[in-house]
Amino acid sequence: MNKTNLKIENAAIDDCALIHQFIIKLAKAEEFPFDVLVTLEDLQINLFGDSSVAECLLFFIDDKPIGFAVYYFTFSTCLGKKGLHLEDLYIEPEYQGFGFGKQVMQHLANIATTNDCARFEWWALKTNVSAIQFYENLGAKRLDEISIFRLSDGPLNSLSEF
Repeated sequence: MNKTNLKIENAAIDDCALIHQFIIKLAKAEEFPFDVLVTLEDLQINLFGDSSVAECLLFFIDDKPIGFAVYYFTFSTCLGKKGLHLEDLYIEPEYQGFGFGKQVMQHLANIATTNDCARFEWWALKTNVSAIQFYENLGAKRLDEISIFRLSDGPLNSLSEF
């Protein structure tokens, strides 16, 4: 398969059903350990609404959609600069291993450098060994000194009721 056939485009609001399908496929492929509750309305509001919080890219081979990525900008107080956080990256299994993932990561790295980001980072499930190997082959470093913490549902609501 020719790598030059890959087309990366910004998603539009009309793509929400496709994005939703890719999110479900990604969760199944990763055996995601949490419920996937996202709705089309969530995507419309948060990716394309007046106060959108993230951006989405779609990937195509000969006009056939083969994957997506969602990213957003962060801020580092220590560096005093923006960062780019990759929330999700998915490429259909039959299109993996052809270098498309690397092209997408290069595209995202370009977005980061164009926007004067000090870093480009993402999370990977510890069980997703192939993704971890892919990222390490790109030169990414695993951050063992950081733990991710999360409040949701009851504990989040309890803490908010001060």
